[in-house]
Amino acid sequence: MKADLDRLMAERNLDGLLVMGDSAGNAVMNYLTGGIHLEQALVLKRRGAPLTLIHGSMERDSAAASGLALVDRDQTYNQYLLLQRHDGDRLAAMVDYLGQVIRDHRLLGRLGIYGTLDAGAALALLPRLQAEIEDVELVGEFGTSLFSLARETKDDAEIAILQEAGRLTCLVVGEVQEFIQGHGVRDEVVMQTDGAPLTIGHVKAFMRSRFMAHGLTEDHDTIFSQGRDAGVPHNSGNPAAPLRLGQSIIFDIFPREQHGYFHDLTRTWCLGYAPDAVQAAWDQCKEIFDRVMGALAVGVPCRDLQIQTCEYFESKGHPTPLSNPGTHEGYVHSLGHGIGLDIHEDPRLSAAAGNETRLQPGHVVSVEPGLYYPERGYGVRIEDSVAFTEAGELINLTNYPYDLVIPMKG
Repeated sequence: MKADLDRLMAERNLDGLLVMGDSAGNAVMNYLTGGIHLEQALVLKRRGAPLTLIHGSMERDSAAASGLALVDRDQTYNQYLLLQRHDGDRLAAMVDYLGQVIRDHRLLGRLGIYGTLDAGAALALLPRLQAEIEDVELVGEFGTSLFSLARETKDDAEIAILQEAGRLTCLVVGEVQEFIQGHGVRDEVVMQTDGAPLTIGHVKAFMRSRFMAHGLTEDHDTIFSQGRDAGVPHNSGNPAAPLRLGQSIIFDIFPREQHGYFHDLTRTWCLGYAPDAVQAAWDQCKEIFDRVMGALAVGVPCRDLQIQTCEYFESKGHPTPLSNPGTHEGYVHSLGHGIGLDIHEDPRLSAAAGNETRLQPGHVVSVEPGLYYPERGYGVRIEDSVAFTEAGELINLTNYPYDLVIPMKG
Protein backbone atom coordinates (compact mmCIF):
# COMPACT_ATOMS: atom_id res chain seq x y z
CA MET A 1 0.00 0.00 0.00
CA LYS A 2 1.08 3.61 -0.48
CA ALA A 3 1.07 3.96 3.29
CA ASP A 4 3.96 1.47 3.37
CA LEU A 5 6.33 3.53 1.22
CA ASP A 6 8.36 5.04 4.08
CA ARG A 7 8.70 1.64 5.77
CA LEU A 8 9.77 -0.01 2.55
CA MET A 9 12.24 2.78 1.82
CA ALA A 10 13.79 2.30 5.25
CA GLU A 11 13.99 -1.47 4.78
CA ARG A 12 15.78 -0.93 1.46
CA ASN A 13 18.00 1.82 2.82
CA LEU A 14 16.63 4.38 0.39
CA ASP A 15 16.65 8.03 1.36
CA GLY A 16 14.58 9.15 -1.59
CA LEU A 17 12.89 8.05 -4.78
CA LEU A 18 12.48 9.54 -8.24
CA VAL A 19 9.90 8.28 -10.77
CA MET A 20 10.37 9.34 -14.40
CA GLY A 21 8.52 9.29 -17.70
CA ASP A 22 5.15 9.68 -19.38
CA SER A 23 2.15 8.21 -17.58
CA ALA A 24 1.25 5.94 -20.52
CA GLY A 25 2.39 2.41 -19.72
CA ASN A 26 4.06 3.66 -16.54
CA ALA A 27 2.47 1.68 -13.72
CA VAL A 28 4.54 3.29 -10.95
CA MET A 29 3.71 6.81 -12.14
CA ASN A 30 0.02 5.91 -12.38
CA TYR A 31 0.11 4.29 -8.93
CA LEU A 32 1.32 7.50 -7.33
CA THR A 33 -0.73 10.01 -9.34
CA GLY A 34 -4.10 8.24 -9.67
CA GLY A 35 -3.81 7.50 -13.39
CA ILE A 36 -3.93 11.08 -14.71
CA HIS A 37 -2.41 11.83 -18.12
CA LEU A 38 1.13 13.19 -17.84
CA GLU A 39 4.03 13.73 -20.24
CA GLN A 40 7.68 13.80 -19.16
CA ALA A 41 6.68 14.07 -15.53
CA LEU A 42 8.64 13.41 -12.37
CA VAL A 43 7.36 12.20 -9.01
CA LEU A 44 9.78 12.48 -6.12
CA LYS A 45 9.84 11.78 -2.42
CA ARG A 46 12.23 12.00 0.50
CA ARG A 47 11.76 9.38 3.15
CA GLY A 48 9.34 10.77 5.71
CA ALA A 49 8.18 13.57 3.39
CA PRO A 50 5.16 13.81 1.06
CA LEU A 51 5.17 13.03 -2.65
CA THR A 52 5.79 15.87 -5.12
CA LEU A 53 4.74 15.90 -8.78
CA ILE A 54 6.68 17.96 -11.33
CA HIS A 55 4.38 18.45 -14.33
CA GLY A 56 4.02 20.43 -17.53
CA SER A 57 1.96 23.63 -17.58
CA MET A 58 -0.55 22.21 -20.04
CA GLU A 59 -1.37 19.44 -17.53
CA ARG A 60 -1.73 21.69 -14.48
CA ASP A 61 -5.47 21.06 -14.09
CA SER A 62 -5.19 17.28 -14.19
CA ALA A 63 -2.06 17.44 -12.00
CA ALA A 64 -4.09 19.25 -9.34
CA ALA A 65 -6.42 16.23 -9.19
CA SER A 66 -3.53 14.02 -8.02
CA GLY A 67 -3.59 15.55 -4.55
CA LEU A 68 0.22 15.71 -4.54
CA ALA A 69 2.43 18.71 -3.90
CA LEU A 70 2.97 20.33 -7.31
CA VAL A 71 5.78 22.02 -9.19
CA ASP A 72 5.14 23.53 -12.64
CA ARG A 73 8.07 22.30 -14.73
CA ASP A 74 7.71 24.95 -17.41
CA GLN A 75 7.91 27.79 -14.91
CA THR A 76 10.58 26.33 -12.63
CA TYR A 77 12.74 24.21 -14.94
CA ASN A 78 11.98 25.59 -18.39
CA GLN A 79 13.15 23.12 -21.02
CA TYR A 80 13.70 25.75 -23.72
CA LEU A 81 16.05 27.70 -21.47
CA LEU A 82 17.91 24.51 -20.52
CA LEU A 83 18.40 23.61 -24.18
CA GLN A 84 19.57 27.15 -24.90
CA ARG A 85 22.10 26.93 -22.08
CA HIS A 86 23.52 23.68 -23.50
CA ASP A 87 23.48 24.69 -27.21
CA GLY A 88 20.73 22.20 -28.05
CA ASP A 89 22.43 19.20 -26.38
CA ARG A 90 19.37 17.32 -25.09
CA LEU A 91 21.33 14.90 -22.93
CA ALA A 92 23.25 17.71 -21.20
CA ALA A 93 19.99 19.63 -20.70
CA MET A 94 18.31 16.62 -19.12
CA VAL A 95 21.24 15.99 -16.79
CA ASP A 96 21.16 19.65 -15.76
CA TYR A 97 17.38 19.48 -15.17
CA LEU A 98 17.53 16.34 -13.04
CA GLY A 99 20.51 17.67 -11.12
CA GLN A 100 18.59 20.83 -10.27
CA VAL A 101 15.58 18.79 -9.13
CA ILE A 102 17.76 16.58 -6.93
CA ARG A 103 19.46 19.58 -5.33
CA ASP A 104 16.32 21.70 -4.94
CA HIS A 105 14.41 18.91 -3.25
CA ARG A 106 17.36 17.65 -1.20
CA LEU A 107 17.23 14.13 -2.60
CA LEU A 108 20.53 13.23 -0.94
CA GLY A 109 21.88 9.81 -0.07
CA ARG A 110 20.58 6.66 -1.77
CA LEU A 111 18.05 7.66 -4.42
CA GLY A 112 15.90 4.93 -6.00
CA ILE A 113 15.16 5.46 -9.71
CA TYR A 114 11.84 4.15 -11.13
CA GLY A 115 9.41 4.70 -13.99
CA THR A 116 9.83 4.28 -17.75
CA LEU A 117 12.67 5.33 -20.03
CA ASP A 118 14.04 3.75 -23.20
CA ALA A 119 16.78 1.29 -22.20
CA GLY A 120 19.39 2.99 -24.40
CA ALA A 121 18.43 6.44 -23.17
CA ALA A 122 18.70 5.25 -19.57
CA LEU A 123 22.15 3.82 -20.28
CA ALA A 124 23.26 7.20 -21.61
CA LEU A 125 21.51 9.38 -19.03
CA LEU A 126 21.90 7.79 -15.61
CA PRO A 127 25.69 7.23 -15.57
CA ARG A 128 26.20 10.82 -16.76
CA LEU A 129 23.84 12.09 -14.07
CA GLN A 130 25.63 10.04 -11.43
CA ALA A 131 28.97 11.49 -12.47
CA GLU A 132 27.74 15.06 -12.13
CA ILE A 133 25.92 14.98 -8.78
CA GLU A 134 27.50 14.80 -5.36
CA ASP A 135 26.27 13.16 -2.16
CA VAL A 136 23.79 11.06 -4.15
CA GLU A 137 23.94 7.38 -5.09
CA LEU A 138 21.50 6.42 -7.85
CA VAL A 139 19.97 3.02 -7.06
CA GLY A 140 18.21 0.67 -9.47
CA GLU A 141 16.22 -2.43 -8.51
CA PHE A 142 15.71 -5.58 -10.54
CA GLY A 143 12.91 -8.05 -9.95
CA THR A 144 11.02 -7.43 -6.73
CA SER A 145 11.23 -3.69 -6.26
CA LEU A 146 9.98 -1.31 -3.60
CA PHE A 147 6.95 -0.55 -5.74
CA SER A 148 6.10 -4.13 -6.60
CA LEU A 149 6.02 -4.78 -2.84
CA ALA A 150 3.93 -1.66 -2.16
CA ARG A 151 1.49 -2.52 -4.96
CA GLU A 152 1.13 -6.12 -3.81
CA THR A 153 -1.39 -4.93 -1.22
CA LYS A 154 -4.20 -2.49 -2.02
CA ASP A 155 -5.90 -0.08 0.34
CA ASP A 156 -9.67 0.10 0.53
CA ALA A 157 -9.80 3.05 -1.88
CA GLU A 158 -8.01 0.96 -4.51
CA ILE A 159 -10.27 -2.01 -3.81
CA ALA A 160 -13.31 0.20 -4.38
CA ILE A 161 -11.90 1.07 -7.82
CA LEU A 162 -11.28 -2.62 -8.50
CA GLN A 163 -14.86 -3.42 -7.47
CA GLU A 164 -16.16 -0.91 -9.99
CA ALA A 165 -13.88 -2.38 -12.66
CA GLY A 166 -15.41 -5.78 -11.88
CA ARG A 167 -18.95 -4.44 -12.08
CA LEU A 168 -18.34 -2.86 -15.47
CA THR A 169 -16.59 -5.96 -16.79
CA CYS A 170 -19.51 -8.16 -15.78
CA LEU A 171 -21.88 -5.76 -17.55
CA VAL A 172 -19.88 -6.18 -20.76
CA VAL A 173 -19.85 -9.98 -20.45
CA GLY A 174 -23.63 -9.94 -20.06
CA GLU A 175 -24.03 -7.73 -23.11
CA VAL A 176 -21.79 -10.02 -25.16
CA GLN A 177 -23.85 -13.03 -24.09
CA GLU A 178 -27.09 -11.28 -25.07
CA PHE A 179 -25.54 -10.23 -28.39
CA ILE A 180 -24.65 -13.82 -29.25
CA GLN A 181 -28.00 -15.17 -28.08
CA GLY A 182 -29.77 -12.63 -30.29
CA HIS A 183 -28.58 -14.48 -33.40
CA GLY A 184 -30.12 -17.48 -35.10
CA VAL A 185 -28.51 -20.83 -35.85
CA ARG A 186 -28.25 -22.81 -39.06
CA ASP A 187 -26.53 -26.21 -39.27
CA GLU A 188 -25.04 -25.58 -35.81
CA VAL A 189 -23.41 -22.32 -36.94
CA VAL A 190 -24.47 -18.98 -35.42
CA MET A 191 -25.73 -16.75 -38.22
CA GLN A 192 -26.18 -13.04 -38.83
CA THR A 193 -29.34 -11.64 -40.38
CA ASP A 194 -27.56 -11.23 -43.73
CA GLY A 195 -26.98 -14.98 -43.87
CA ALA A 196 -23.26 -14.82 -43.08
CA PRO A 197 -21.81 -16.62 -40.04
CA LEU A 198 -21.22 -14.69 -36.83
CA THR A 199 -17.47 -14.83 -36.23
CA ILE A 200 -15.21 -14.37 -33.25
CA GLY A 201 -14.09 -11.12 -34.89
CA HIS A 202 -17.68 -9.87 -34.90
CA VAL A 203 -18.05 -10.73 -31.21
CA LYS A 204 -14.85 -8.91 -30.30
CA ALA A 205 -15.87 -5.85 -32.31
CA PHE A 206 -19.16 -5.70 -30.41
CA MET A 207 -17.33 -6.21 -27.10
CA ARG A 208 -14.96 -3.33 -27.86
CA SER A 209 -17.89 -1.03 -28.57
CA ARG A 210 -19.24 -1.89 -25.12
CA PHE A 211 -15.83 -1.25 -23.54
CA MET A 212 -15.97 2.24 -25.00
CA ALA A 213 -19.52 2.77 -23.79
CA HIS A 214 -18.55 1.83 -20.22
CA GLY A 215 -15.24 3.74 -20.11
CA LEU A 216 -13.07 0.62 -20.29
CA THR A 217 -10.06 -0.02 -22.50
CA GLU A 218 -8.55 -3.19 -23.92
CA ASP A 219 -4.86 -3.25 -23.02
CA HIS A 220 -4.19 -6.72 -24.48
CA ASP A 221 -6.18 -8.77 -26.97
CA THR A 222 -9.15 -10.31 -25.15
CA ILE A 223 -9.26 -14.11 -25.26
CA PHE A 224 -12.34 -15.46 -27.00
CA SER A 225 -11.13 -18.83 -28.27
CA GLN A 226 -13.13 -21.79 -29.49
CA GLY A 227 -12.59 -25.53 -29.81
CA ARG A 228 -8.97 -26.51 -30.34
CA ASP A 229 -7.83 -22.90 -29.75
CA ALA A 230 -9.47 -22.93 -26.32
CA GLY A 231 -7.06 -25.74 -25.45
CA VAL A 232 -4.10 -23.31 -25.55
CA PRO A 233 -4.55 -20.99 -22.54
CA HIS A 234 -3.41 -17.70 -24.12
CA ASN A 235 -4.67 -18.29 -27.65
CA SER A 236 -6.79 -15.19 -28.19
CA GLY A 237 -9.01 -16.86 -30.82
CA ASN A 238 -9.24 -16.82 -34.60
CA PRO A 239 -11.23 -13.72 -35.62
CA ALA A 240 -12.39 -15.43 -38.83
CA ALA A 241 -13.76 -18.51 -37.07
CA PRO A 242 -17.58 -18.84 -37.09
CA LEU A 243 -19.25 -19.52 -33.75
CA ARG A 244 -20.43 -23.11 -33.59
CA LEU A 245 -22.72 -24.93 -31.22
CA GLY A 246 -21.28 -27.52 -28.88
CA GLN A 247 -17.70 -26.23 -28.87
CA SER A 248 -16.06 -24.91 -25.74
CA ILE A 249 -15.42 -21.16 -25.78
CA ILE A 250 -13.00 -19.65 -23.28
CA PHE A 251 -13.94 -16.01 -22.73
CA ASP A 252 -11.12 -14.42 -20.70
CA ILE A 253 -11.75 -10.70 -20.42
CA PHE A 254 -9.40 -8.29 -18.64
CA PRO A 255 -10.18 -4.64 -19.40
CA ARG A 256 -8.68 -1.63 -17.67
CA GLU A 257 -10.78 1.10 -16.10
CA GLN A 258 -10.09 4.83 -16.26
CA HIS A 259 -7.66 4.95 -13.30
CA GLY A 260 -5.56 2.16 -14.83
CA TYR A 261 -6.77 -0.80 -12.73
CA PHE A 262 -7.66 -4.12 -14.34
CA HIS A 263 -10.31 -6.72 -13.74
CA ASP A 264 -9.85 -10.36 -14.78
CA LEU A 265 -12.75 -12.73 -15.43
CA THR A 266 -13.06 -15.99 -17.36
CA ARG A 267 -16.12 -18.00 -18.25
CA THR A 268 -16.32 -21.11 -20.41
CA TRP A 269 -19.36 -21.31 -22.66
CA CYS A 270 -20.81 -23.93 -24.94
CA LEU A 271 -23.50 -22.53 -27.20
CA GLY A 272 -26.63 -24.69 -27.30
CA TYR A 273 -25.22 -27.79 -25.64
CA ALA A 274 -22.02 -29.18 -24.10
CA PRO A 275 -20.34 -32.43 -25.22
CA ASP A 276 -19.86 -34.96 -22.42
CA ALA A 277 -16.06 -34.48 -22.30
CA VAL A 278 -16.37 -30.71 -21.98
CA GLN A 279 -19.09 -31.02 -19.33
CA ALA A 280 -16.94 -33.44 -17.31
CA ALA A 281 -13.90 -31.14 -17.49
CA TRP A 282 -16.02 -28.13 -16.54
CA ASP A 283 -17.53 -29.99 -13.58
CA GLN A 284 -14.06 -30.81 -12.28
CA CYS A 285 -12.84 -27.23 -12.73
CA LYS A 286 -15.90 -25.94 -10.90
CA GLU A 287 -15.42 -28.40 -8.05
CA ILE A 288 -11.83 -27.37 -7.36
CA PHE A 289 -12.73 -23.72 -7.96
CA ASP A 290 -15.35 -23.95 -5.23
CA ARG A 291 -12.95 -25.75 -2.89
CA VAL A 292 -10.26 -23.09 -3.35
CA MET A 293 -12.73 -20.25 -2.92
CA GLY A 294 -13.79 -21.86 0.35
CA ALA A 295 -10.16 -22.15 1.48
CA LEU A 296 -9.21 -18.51 0.85
CA ALA A 297 -8.31 -16.79 4.12
CA VAL A 298 -5.73 -14.41 5.52
CA GLY A 299 -2.64 -16.39 6.47
CA VAL A 300 -3.09 -19.22 3.95
CA PRO A 301 0.15 -19.91 2.01
CA CYS A 302 -0.33 -19.09 -1.68
CA ARG A 303 1.63 -22.17 -2.74
CA ASP A 304 -0.71 -24.47 -0.78
CA LEU A 305 -3.65 -23.43 -2.96
CA GLN A 306 -1.76 -24.38 -6.12
CA ILE A 307 -0.67 -27.70 -4.62
CA GLN A 308 -4.25 -28.43 -3.57
CA THR A 309 -5.40 -27.75 -7.14
CA CYS A 310 -2.69 -29.92 -8.71
CA GLU A 311 -3.38 -32.82 -6.35
CA TYR A 312 -7.10 -32.65 -7.11
CA PHE A 313 -6.59 -32.66 -10.87
CA GLU A 314 -4.03 -35.46 -10.65
CA SER A 315 -6.55 -37.52 -8.66
CA LYS A 316 -8.83 -37.16 -11.71
CA GLY A 317 -6.12 -38.37 -14.07
CA HIS A 318 -4.85 -35.06 -15.47
CA PRO A 319 -1.19 -34.07 -15.79
CA THR A 320 -0.19 -30.95 -13.83
CA PRO A 321 2.98 -28.91 -13.23
CA LEU A 322 3.39 -30.71 -9.90
CA SER A 323 4.41 -34.00 -11.53
CA ASN A 324 4.83 -32.99 -15.17
CA PRO A 325 6.38 -29.49 -15.46
CA GLY A 326 5.91 -27.98 -18.90
CA THR A 327 2.91 -30.15 -19.79
CA HIS A 328 0.78 -28.88 -22.68
CA GLU A 329 -2.27 -30.90 -21.61
CA GLY A 330 -4.31 -31.08 -18.45
CA TYR A 331 -3.75 -28.35 -15.89
CA VAL A 332 -0.81 -26.36 -17.24
CA HIS A 333 -0.47 -23.13 -15.25
CA SER A 334 -0.55 -21.67 -11.76
CA LEU A 335 -3.83 -21.05 -9.96
CA GLY A 336 -3.80 -17.27 -10.06
CA HIS A 337 -1.99 -13.96 -9.82
CA GLY A 338 -2.27 -10.52 -8.33
CA ILE A 339 -4.28 -7.87 -10.15
CA GLY A 340 -3.93 -4.09 -10.05
CA LEU A 341 -2.27 -1.60 -12.36
CA ASP A 342 -0.81 -4.60 -14.20
CA ILE A 343 -2.94 -7.55 -15.20
CA HIS A 344 -0.31 -9.90 -13.77
CA GLU A 345 1.45 -8.83 -10.59
CA ASP A 346 2.26 -10.18 -7.14
CA PRO A 347 1.20 -12.17 -5.21
CA ARG A 348 1.26 -15.39 -7.24
CA LEU A 349 -0.83 -18.45 -6.38
CA SER A 350 1.96 -20.72 -7.53
CA ALA A 351 4.15 -23.44 -6.06
CA ALA A 352 7.31 -22.02 -7.62
CA ALA A 353 10.47 -22.36 -5.56
CA GLY A 354 10.84 -19.46 -3.15
CA ASN A 355 7.16 -18.50 -3.05
CA GLU A 356 6.60 -18.17 0.69
CA THR A 357 3.86 -15.52 0.43
CA ARG A 358 0.77 -15.90 2.57
CA LEU A 359 -2.53 -14.22 1.79
CA GLN A 360 -2.89 -10.98 3.70
CA PRO A 361 -5.16 -7.92 3.92
CA GLY A 362 -4.95 -5.89 0.72
CA HIS A 363 -4.20 -8.83 -1.56
CA VAL A 364 -6.21 -8.94 -4.80
CA VAL A 365 -5.86 -12.15 -6.78
CA SER A 366 -7.44 -14.20 -9.53
CA VAL A 367 -8.53 -17.80 -8.96
CA GLU A 368 -8.54 -19.63 -12.31
CA PRO A 369 -8.28 -23.42 -12.52
CA GLY A 370 -8.45 -24.82 -16.04
CA LEU A 371 -8.09 -27.98 -18.12
CA TYR A 372 -6.70 -27.94 -21.66
CA TYR A 373 -6.77 -30.63 -24.34
CA PRO A 374 -6.14 -28.96 -27.72
CA GLU A 375 -5.81 -32.25 -29.60
CA ARG A 376 -9.20 -33.28 -28.22
CA GLY A 377 -10.62 -29.96 -29.35
CA TYR A 378 -11.45 -28.18 -26.10
CA GLY A 379 -10.30 -26.16 -23.13
CA VAL A 380 -12.08 -25.07 -19.96
CA ARG A 381 -11.29 -22.32 -17.44
CA ILE A 382 -13.27 -20.61 -14.66
CA GLU A 383 -11.95 -17.40 -13.11
CA ASP A 384 -13.07 -14.86 -10.55
CA SER A 385 -11.05 -12.05 -9.00
CA VAL A 386 -11.18 -11.62 -5.22
CA ALA A 387 -9.84 -9.13 -2.69
CA PHE A 388 -9.06 -8.96 1.00
CA THR A 389 -9.94 -5.56 2.46
CA GLU A 390 -7.66 -3.76 4.90
CA ALA A 391 -9.73 -5.39 7.67
CA GLY A 392 -9.13 -8.85 6.17
CA GLU A 393 -12.65 -9.35 4.80
CA LEU A 394 -12.80 -11.45 1.63
CA ILE A 395 -14.91 -10.00 -1.16
CA ASN A 396 -15.53 -11.36 -4.65
CA LEU A 397 -14.99 -8.68 -7.27
CA THR A 398 -16.67 -10.82 -9.95
CA ASN A 399 -20.43 -11.30 -10.03
CA TYR A 400 -21.42 -13.25 -13.12
CA PRO A 401 -23.16 -16.64 -13.55
CA TYR A 402 -20.96 -19.67 -14.14
CA ASP A 403 -23.33 -21.39 -16.62
CA LEU A 404 -21.50 -23.55 -19.12
CA VAL A 405 -24.36 -23.98 -21.62
CA ILE A 406 -25.68 -20.79 -23.22
CA PRO A 407 -29.14 -21.41 -24.77
CA MET A 408 -29.53 -20.36 -28.41
CA LYS A 409 -32.42 -19.85 -30.80
CA GLY A 410 -33.23 -22.76 -33.08
